[in-house]
Amino acid sequence: MRVALFLPHLAVTGGLGVHCRSLLDAVLRTATPADHLTVIAPADPKKLFPYSGLDDTWQPLAADARVQFVPLDWPADFSLAQPLDRVLLEPMKAATPDVVYASYYTGLADPPCPQAVTFHDAGFLDFPDVFGNTAKQRRETLALIGPKIDSLMCISDDARSRICRLLPFDEARTDVVWHGLADSPAEITAARGHDHLPDALWPDGDKLTDWGPYLFSPVGAATGFNRVRKNLPTAVAAFRQLIASDAPPVRLVIASTGILHDKMLGELLPAAELAGGQVVNDAWRSADDRIRILPNLDRGPFLRAMAHSRAVVYPSRYEGFGLPTIEAMALGVPIIASRATSIPEVAGDAGYLVNPDSADEFAAAMHAMLTQPDRREELIRKGEARVALFTLDRMGEAMWKVWRRLAK
Repeated sequence: MRVALFLPHLAVTGGLGVHCRSLLDAVLRTATPADHLTVIAPADPKKLFPYSGLDDTWQPLAADARVQFVPLDWPADFSLAQPLDRVLLEPMKAATPDVVYASYYTGLADPPCPQAVTFHDAGFLDFPDVFGNTAKQRRETLALIGPKIDSLMCISDDARSRICRLLPFDEARTDVVWHGLADSPAEITAARGHDHLPDALWPDGDKLTDWGPYLFSPVGAATGFNRVRKNLPTAVAAFRQLIASDAPPVRLVIASTGILHDKMLGELLPAAELAGGQVVNDAWRSADDRIRILPNLDRGPFLRAMAHSRAVVYPSRYEGFGLPTIEAMALGVPIIASRATSIPEVAGDAGYLVNPDSADEFAAAMHAMLTQPDRREELIRKGEARVALFTLDRMGEAMWKVWRRLAK
């Protein structure tokens, strides 16, 4: 079977990049020797994602004998919110596929064969004002390509429910495929180990041993819609409550997936919190040095930073899936997260779930993870058991099941 895949985020950091790379890994693991993949991605990802970091771990996957990699020269005037025919139709046709697949909200108006498209969440439908013209463009695009989408693939049941209700879209033409954990057992073990604790996390940057005990918040590039969604100000307010209490000394370390600059910092934190803070060795430090915001980290250092925290704080009020939930489970770290959208579906009983709008509840959860070792260990045990649901083999088998059904 031949599948042509458009993976625009294949070479960038952040959750969408992790999705593209883990999807490619998953379908290669579960492909037959006769299956063939044509993978199409931007030749220069910085044209599309100028503020994202780059990740080259896709290259060994693209070197697989069953993969033909097609770099695409992306036009400067072309948006991912538009139908993709202008840039994608000819390379898709040249691949002579049985199925075409696009990983990010849009596809072809005139596909050469059955088509599957992944929708990650319904944010542009729930919050059109925040998305501005992008929301309008996506709706116009979906009105055009919707009849030609044979499977609208969603990454959680919650995301499917919202998308089908708000577009609307026929649920009978949808499939749900959960994410798989992108990192190998060896990578997880290495992250949890102590060999690299004295190593800098980025060139001339912080070491884990610099921080003392810390809480870790993997918010990514939380600007624009993501600022509303990732809800970092609530976590920061909760942390300020925590350190004003009788809690043990602790820092809050926030991971970014972009370049730290004034605009990003201004959207991440309120002005009062930024006052007196400064960037030192590419990381931002609050005036009292209790909060640090990191620059973009490579995957290994990111996992190490998460693995050695006292808890992962994930205040997002809106997710299609929530990758940090399963990353924390795999790394043996309890996760404090919002009781909202897809997160309860993914976390099950392995997360400490709280009201996303309550700094008090987040502060209480942080306090518990610092002072109640039995509660902390219980969540760790439950997480390590639950993460077995989120394997790349399961993800790959589910993708092939959909594609083979469409090809019949």
